Amino acid sequence: MGELGIVLLGEVERWLDRAVAAGLRPFVRTADLDAAGGTATGPIETVGALLELVERLEPPRVFLLDARVEEVDAVIDAASREIEPGDVVVDFSTSWWCDTLRRHRRLRHRALYHLDAAELDGPRGRVLLLGGDPRAVALARPVLELLFAPAPVLPAGGAGAAHWAAEVTAGLATARAQAESEARALLEAFPNGLAAGPVGEALGLGRTAADPRALWLPDDALRLQAPAPLLAQAAMLEVAEALDAEREHPPPPRVGPFQWPGEVL
Repeated sequence: MGELGIVLLGEVERWLDRAVAAGLRPFVRTADLDAAGGTATGPIETVGALLELVERLEPPRVFLLDARVEEVDAVIDAASREIEPGDVVVDFSTSWWCDTLRRHRRLRHRALYHLDAAELDGPRGRVLLLGGDPRAVALARPVLELLFAPAPVLPAGGAGAAHWAAEVTAGLATARAQAESEARALLEAFPNGLAAGPVGEALGLGRTAADPRALWLPDDALRLQAPAPLLAQAAMLEVAEALDAEREHPPPPRVGPFQWPGEVL
């Protein structure tokens, strides 16, 4: 059993085996474990309430939060009433960055740290980005480096920075998916017997999937006055394809309105 522990909140199932394999002690609320259909085996430890952690896990404690966007606020509000000042909540949800800003500020008012996190594919492999207070990054880093090894753990900037980087990456993935679709169409249009399927596979076409978070980008780019015509067009093409196929393709939910960091009270 490792010396370091991590507390899992929300949808815990996909993190349990990973935490154990990293040599961490994963602590899980009984209700969350039951909801995931799991059982407490090996180093997995359960608690009925987070207050029990006061005696079982040395501070500062690192809480890994993974939940559906619609449930993040409920999970954070319930947990923040039980965890202690100085503890760190690392938010791996696919939340909009403006919602993340508000959660960061709300937890800071309670003397709790909030980090937004995004595990992304970079040119040199996977990387974990963290947005928030540098002190919180330093506190959470030893646990996260074990959990995500060998991926580097990098500070992305202030609150919301990691979730914003994830949104931009989603836009890039969607643009790539659109470009690959056009490239396949060009291969198929070749008038002298090109084997479009094998050639497309050899070129790696069709491996990139569009990310619905890209649908936030046109609005955000306008508000931030950041010209992004190619990424915005790719998002619009995704919407057009959904309409042509008579299927719904709404953007992921956003909880609150757009706000600049200085406007979040």
